[in-house]
Amino acid sequence: MGDDTRTRRDVLRMGAVGAMGVALGAAGGVLVTDREDPVRTVAAEVPAHRVDRARMVARDIVGVDEDGGSLLARYQELLGGAGPRRQADAGEVVVVGAGVAGLASAWVLARAGHRVRVLEGADRIGGRIRTLREPFARTGGHGEAGAMRIPTSHTLVTGVLDKLGVATRPFLMHHSERRITVGDVSVTRSEYDRDPAPITTLFGIGAQRGRAILDDALTQAGVGPGAGVREWTDYLARYDEVSLREWLLGQGNSEAHLDYVGSTEGLTARMALSMTHNLMTAYNLAPNTDIVEIVGGTEHLTTALAAAARAAGAEIMTGAEVTAIDGRGHRMRVTYGPDEVTVDADRVLVTAPFTLLRHMSFAPALSYGKRRAIAELHYDAATKTFLEFSERWWPGHGGIDVTDAPPRLTVYPSHPEGAGGVVIASYTWSDDARAWDALPPAERAAECLAHLTEVHGPRVRETWTGGFASHSWASDRWADGEAAVYLPGQAVEIGPDTRTTEMDGRLAFAGDSTSTRGRAWIEGALESAARACRELGVRTA
Repeated sequence: MGDDTRTRRDVLRMGAVGAMGVALGAAGGVLVTDREDPVRTVAAEVPAHRVDRARMVARDIVGVDEDGGSLLARYQELLGGAGPRRQADAGEVVVVGAGVAGLASAWVLARAGHRVRVLEGADRIGGRIRTLREPFARTGGHGEAGAMRIPTSHTLVTGVLDKLGVATRPFLMHHSERRITVGDVSVTRSEYDRDPAPITTLFGIGAQRGRAILDDALTQAGVGPGAGVREWTDYLARYDEVSLREWLLGQGNSEAHLDYVGSTEGLTARMALSMTHNLMTAYNLAPNTDIVEIVGGTEHLTTALAAAARAAGAEIMTGAEVTAIDGRGHRMRVTYGPDEVTVDADRVLVTAPFTLLRHMSFAPALSYGKRRAIAELHYDAATKTFLEFSERWWPGHGGIDVTDAPPRLTVYPSHPEGAGGVVIASYTWSDDARAWDALPPAERAAECLAHLTEVHGPRVRETWTGGFASHSWASDRWADGEAAVYLPGQAVEIGPDTRTTEMDGRLAFAGDSTSTRGRAWIEGALESAARACRELGVRTA
């Protein structure tokens, strides 16, 4: 049985490695099928048009223009610095969507002298920033259904927070007493760091940490926080079509190594996603990067942005779903709401998720590249389930449990909120999340409570207040997905088209989905807002 299983795994592995060999061979790369025996593939020239598109994406990642000038510096000045100067040709602008990108854009445009109207389909502002409070009234705590942490390397966010006077505090990613549980083996993080053998033995591999395997593979891509346009262009042109799974196999890892990394790093459901996406995650969470959270809840950022936009003269309307944008006339015409109200504007900025644009009509038709982006850009699923406890049965603050059981990740609050605390009992992505989405929220909570009780003991159930909440972004009417998360090839094939203007430059697009570097982060939303405002003619004071 053991020999037969090994033979089957070898066949599967060679099939996957062979597929990567085609991808790397066409790009003139190096395929490593064994760590001691690298095999060089046949070199072939990467098509020039692919290199050109890869270079556009590389500049977006590094944050520079075609001449190498720093775009990020300009964005920082526009958002967190002196702000915009009055625009000579200021007019009327409609902003579609009241998430971070929409609110920040409205704030900048209004200060530049535009008459701004923000139209939001939902009955609230914030987009994928959503702080849950009502279910946790017993302790006064809160849960972050969406964005919950900010790397301090995200200088656009930190600059805006400082400018708006929004306070932050450390978000603690690590704690030595948090647990890694695989099957019936459960160890603390400190025990695992000292000796991962109790878990690696389950997979029949040598004792090494899953994070080390992943980091080693990512390092082999030759790009990182210090990489420039040339390095990123070379990587993207050659390897953007490779998935994380293919890349790990191509670095000489076995199927067992992939199973182990997926189980201990919570990545099982994301192995088929783009290697580029995983590099961006590593880029944003580079070693020694400090992480912060907003005191009292992330919604304080969007509340502050909305207040600043209104103070500058912007109007913000909720319950106003935009259904059509018509640019065939001298002015743009926007239709919104169940009564099909129309409003004319000189320019329109769309910040809604591309998944929602599939249900919006545009006239004249958008470019093929934009239509393809709207139809194909992959938005991943993500679901969180929260439990409220009257006492803190877990030691210390912060840190994350990881398990191969359905809850996958459990995130502990970094600081006390009220008498007890609210725990993210389950945080899942992709197919892991969709499995939870099939259950009603109460059943999700019950299963999470049972899992935590099994791992941590009866004190879990004894201190549960009965408070719970669960939110699925894939099922959210106004999101239809957690964020744009690239499938293999999408960064180069689709990414540049998400950022282009339409209708003679009068229709612009923003939102974190239009950013490569900052996708799925608040930073990307702010970056896109500054970029789009500049495309509409706004400049710094």
